[in-house]
Amino acid sequence: MCLGIPMKVLRCEGGMALCEVEPRAGAQQQEVRQEQVDTILVPDARAGDYLLVFMGIARSRMEQAEAHRLQDALQALATLATTQVDAGMAEHIVTHGFADLCAAPPRLPPHLQAAFDAGQTEA
Repeated sequence: MCLGIPMKVLRCEGGMALCEVEPRAGAQQQEVRQEQVDTILVPDARAGDYLLVFMGIARSRMEQAEAHRLQDALQALATLATTQVDAGMAEHIVTHGFADLCAAPPRLPPHLQAAFDAGQTEA
């Protein structure tokens, strides 16, 4: 499985950009990581932009808030995978790391919502 990592562009040189994963406030054991990223799919990337990076290749630009939400979620997963915590702490980690999902009501995909709205209850 490949995970996209949000990274901030520090500087661009040709078709490459020096990017870093910004440490988040309160993140445990998160070091600043920099790497050269191929920007062929995001040729207009500029210093200060946030990019979604897969295996060293920038796939898309993202807003700072979206990058921070994704960093929080990835940090929550890393913490749960590497740290033994009790149920209360796990709930806190999930609630913080996935705040945008926890605060939103459940949503069905549009095709299932249409079927539900039409009264269909079985496939």
